[in-house]
Amino acid sequence: MKLLAKPWTFSATLHVLLIVMVVFPIVIISTMILQVYKRDLLQQTTERSLQTLHAVTYSAQQEISKIEYVTAAIGVDRDILSIATALHQEDESNRYAYINALGLALSRYTYSMSSQLLAIHFFYKDSGVYSFQQNLSTDEKEVRQMDWYRKTLRQTDNVQFLGLQRTMLFGQTVPLDVSAAIAPSSYHTLSDVEMVCFTLNQEAFDKIFRQQPYDKSAFVIVTAEGQVVAASSNWEAASVNPARLAQISTAREGHFVDKSDNHEMLVTYAAVGQTGWNVVHEIPYSELTANYNRIYKIVLLVTFAVIAVFLIISFYLVKGLTRPIHVLVRKMSLVMEGDLNAKIGTSGIAEMATLGRTFNHMLDQIKLLIRQREEEEQMKRKAEFAALQSQINPHFLINTLNAIKLMALISKVDNIRNMTNALMRLVSSSFNRGGILTRFSDEIENLKHYLYIMEIRYGHKFEVEWRIDPQTESKYLLKLLLQPILENSIVHGMAGKESQGKIRIEARIQEGSLYIVIADNGEGMTEEQISQFRTKSSPHSFSGMGFANVHHRIQLHHGEDYGLLLAANEPEGTKVTMKIPLIFKDREEESF
Repeated sequence: MKLLAKPWTFSATLHVLLIVMVVFPIVIISTMILQVYKRDLLQQTTERSLQTLHAVTYSAQQEISKIEYVTAAIGVDRDILSIATALHQEDESNRYAYINALGLALSRYTYSMSSQLLAIHFFYKDSGVYSFQQNLSTDEKEVRQMDWYRKTLRQTDNVQFLGLQRTMLFGQTVPLDVSAAIAPSSYHTLSDVEMVCFTLNQEAFDKIFRQQPYDKSAFVIVTAEGQVVAASSNWEAASVNPARLAQISTAREGHFVDKSDNHEMLVTYAAVGQTGWNVVHEIPYSELTANYNRIYKIVLLVTFAVIAVFLIISFYLVKGLTRPIHVLVRKMSLVMEGDLNAKIGTSGIAEMATLGRTFNHMLDQIKLLIRQREEEEQMKRKAEFAALQSQINPHFLINTLNAIKLMALISKVDNIRNMTNALMRLVSSSFNRGGILTRFSDEIENLKHYLYIMEIRYGHKFEVEWRIDPQTESKYLLKLLLQPILENSIVHGMAGKESQGKIRIEARIQEGSLYIVIADNGEGMTEEQISQFRTKSSPHSFSGMGFANVHHRIQLHHGEDYGLLLAANEPEGTKVTMKIPLIFKDREEESF
């Protein structure tokens, strides 16, 4: 499960997909082809074997029909029965002529099967038996008590094909012979013959298998009891396996695979008429699958060759596809470590070349952004340094000290003490290096100290109106943003004004930003003057910073959406609007 949970590499995924989508289907298709071929091969072999069995069965049936025909012909021939009756009735000395006559009469029927015929026995009604060619070795009474004899007597004029019977002839080495019998009916009233029995050898059935081509398969004609009637030359067993015989007896014809005797055999069988015999054909399974094994080896070899060639080609293909990706991964790792010069070649596959160009362009953009950020930070540091350097203008201090000295001559000590105290608070706030942010409420206090000094300096020529929203006092802003603007309003707006001046200071929160307005009713400024004030610093100001410096600092820290807006104040004077974001000390302290 850990292997599945861990992300796979692209090359491993491609190899697995190729194996699943190509190698497995090739193996499965090859296996299916071999299985279909094996099934068709067995089916065709079985069909050919059954066709051969039908031919053998037909030949065996023909031989049996010939035996039955000859037996029936002799059993109903009146001349032969009459001669056999006369032979039985004559004395021993007069039988020779009848024996010859009977031999001539029988030869007309048995000429075509003379090599097969062993003996013909005529059993008489009262007693006695005449044997043609070979005599009985079994007692006549014992023969008459046999089941086949009694069955034949009950079905007169019907040939009874007895099949294989224990031999009853003298001089026979073969224990079993083929027999057939017929009992002449009572229609032949002048005949003393009760039964005619034919005994033949198995040569006729052996001839059937001599016509079959010699191979490793074996044919056999077997009785219902498992006795072998005839067999091909390569049949070695004396009888048929009982288990195989039981399976053969279940149907008139069929086939099955027998795995007994440690030899796998394809067995086909077919019944021979109503005799109870079966023709059995056995083919070694190894012989059947010889061609299949050769085809199997060839298909297996070709399959392995195809898979090997495919895997080699796919290996190089996957390697070619994944090499650019591996290069990209390595380059990205270098970029993560800080190396922005780790560029990728733009050759190879079109998509990978496009990816390489995009990656290189991204690195260029990152370096450009870093360079811009460094420049911005440098500008911020310069602006802050300039602000810190210009916190106290020496000329301002000289003028203020001169005013204090003059006041010391013409004023009481309280005024000197208050002005000096205001100057000390203002100077102390200006030199405070605790950070670049200050609370807006503290900035208002500093402005009040500054205004106290400027009111004394200029002789109370102006008054200040405060409109501060209490919600703004807890917000933060950059240091030294408001004092330069207020100073410009006093120095440049009220310097040449004869009447009482008025300055309005507003602060409000609007649309998620902090708006601070410093408006005066001074002389006002033309567009040209506004442009000059944006670019110049006041030479004798407290901080030495002009509108341009304040506006630039705001945009450096907060973006181009913020800054100063200078406009004419109605009906006279100038209005400066400052827009800065809402800053909460706890959120902005780290970023600044």
